[in-house]
Amino acid sequence: MTDISASRSPGLSPAPATPAHSRGIIWLLIGLISSIVAAIAITLIGAWVFPQFSDTFTAFSLSGNELPLLTRLTTRFYPAIWCAPALVILIRLSWPSKARRPIAAGVLGLLTLFGGVPLVFLSAYLPIFQLLSSV
Repeated sequence: MTDISASRSPGLSPAPATPAHSRGIIWLLIGLISSIVAAIAITLIGAWVFPQFSDTFTAFSLSGNELPLLTRLTTRFYPAIWCAPALVILIRLSWPSKARRPIAAGVLGLLTLFGGVPLVFLSAYLPIFQLLSSV
C-alpha cells in the first residue's frame, strides 16, 4: 500500500516559505504607514474640524459647563500624534520579545489608525452629546 502523505504530485514543488525577515519588514511598513496616515488624518481634523466647533466649545464653556477632559486634551495636544511613527520604530527596535517585535510595531500602527482617529472624532462631538443629554 502506498503512503499518501509521502507521495507528491509530479512536477509540483512545495511553495517556498516566506522568510521571517520579509514578514518583519511587512509588519514594520504596515505600522509605519498606518501611523503616518493616522497622524495626517488627526492633524487635518485638528486644523480644520476643531476650529468649526470652536463656537460650540465656547458656548459650552460660557453656559457654565466644562468641556470634557478628552475634548480638552485632544484640542490642545493633537499634534503629539506625530510621535506615533517614532514609537512604531522604537517598538520595532526595543520590544522585549525579539520574535514579536515586528508584529508589535505593526499592531501599534494599526491601533493608532483604527483607534486614534475615531477617538478624535468622538472628542469633537462629545460636548454636543453632553449638551443633548442635559436637555
